[in-house]
Amino acid sequence: MTLRTSPTLPTDHHGTDTARHSSAAQAMRDTGEWVHVSTYKTRKGAAQAASDARTGRIKAYRGGVYDVRAITTSEGEHQVWGRYVEERRPQ
Repeated sequence: MTLRTSPTLPTDHHGTDTARHSSAAQAMRDTGEWVHVSTYKTRKGAAQAASDARTGRIKAYRGGVYDVRAITTSEGEHQVWGRYVEERRPQ
């Protein structure tokens, strides 16, 4: 095991995903086109994020119905793309 030290606490990047998803959801509603949401290290991570967005488990996507897909580019990047479909109807 390697001991890591730092004179200051490293930046906590928790929550940056939320901001990215909020802005992506807004862009989808505004344009109606496919919008690049994010890039992930693994296909599984991208697929899970896409599923979470479609089902509303990510807060930013709860107000509408979104078509969100995970793709793998020819360069091997695992990306999530989405588009706004319609307003979510109350149940």
